[in-house]
Amino acid sequence: MKYQRKLLAGITGYVPGEQPEIPGVIKLNTNENPYPPSPRVLEALRNLDTEHIRRYPDPACSRLRRAWAERFNLPGPEWVIVGNGMDDLLSLAVRAFVDPGDAVAATYPTYSLYEVLCGLHGARMEYHDLDDRFGTPESLLSSRARLCFLTRPNAPTGVSATREETAQLCERFPGIVVIDEAYVDFADDHCMDYAARYENALVMRTFSKSFSLAGMRVGVAAGHPDLIAEMMKVKDSYNVNAFSQAAALAALEDWAYMRACAERVRISRDRLREQLTGLGFSVPRSQTNFLLAVWDGRPSARELFEALRERNIFVRYFPVRRLENALRITVGDDSQCDALVAALRDLLCK
Repeated sequence: MKYQRKLLAGITGYVPGEQPEIPGVIKLNTNENPYPPSPRVLEALRNLDTEHIRRYPDPACSRLRRAWAERFNLPGPEWVIVGNGMDDLLSLAVRAFVDPGDAVAATYPTYSLYEVLCGLHGARMEYHDLDDRFGTPESLLSSRARLCFLTRPNAPTGVSATREETAQLCERFPGIVVIDEAYVDFADDHCMDYAARYENALVMRTFSKSFSLAGMRVGVAAGHPDLIAEMMKVKDSYNVNAFSQAAALAALEDWAYMRACAERVRISRDRLREQLTGLGFSVPRSQTNFLLAVWDGRPSARELFEALRERNIFVRYFPVRRLENALRITVGDDSQCDALVAALRDLLCK
């Protein structure tokens, strides 16, 4: 295409998980929460009126920033920025802190959007392979890159770096450390306090997973006000609409509801892991709302993925190094998980 920028010539855009429109699909491919958002969310949306549609939304998301700072004992709202989903905030971090040609470090395998964002900005990815158990590699601590993405817990493995490993990285890494905690509400601990402890740490969360607001697109990042100010410079003027702001604020205020739903997912996750292990899969202990099921037998993981799809059960398959023999499976409710296990049992016994 003659109008294409040279920078984009070799870049393939990020490919999200499939969103099927087939009735009756068991959708376990995009890590959505199987439970609805807090009832307070719908109440907040109903209370909006035409003025909220006619007028621009608050460009700074002031109420949500204040509420987030209070929830996590941050010094003030200037330590917080809100984005149109966490993907927006990841993009802002690259735009704010990385120059074209700079290196950006990450573990491998991890969230593939990082590489796309770096490519779009003219930066280069510097990958550090996870160890044989998908643990954090020592080599990451010696990286001299401009920015580091640490997905904690990691996607698509589900394994989490420890708080100690994360602290070491913040202390030794010379640039910005983005701690991607998209799935942390399903984990045993978190690092939101590192936003105030380390001047180079940006801790990011999303409302898509544990709060069941994937369709509203809201993400939050916390860090030193100097970092937040740089990100505010490069964000779109009105990057979060009024409905999303209201929904996220209502969800955050019903913290107990979110924790209860997250605990239900954790219980189902452990149950599903036991079932998959019983079928012969190797499944790392996950700290997320999904499981990585590694399969070295026949039929292959790809063939299982395709056969499940024919049965209207959608999981995720990544045809890339170290994931060729694995399926990433979102933890649904128990009936969905049971249907998946029954289908796998049937396929593996043929």
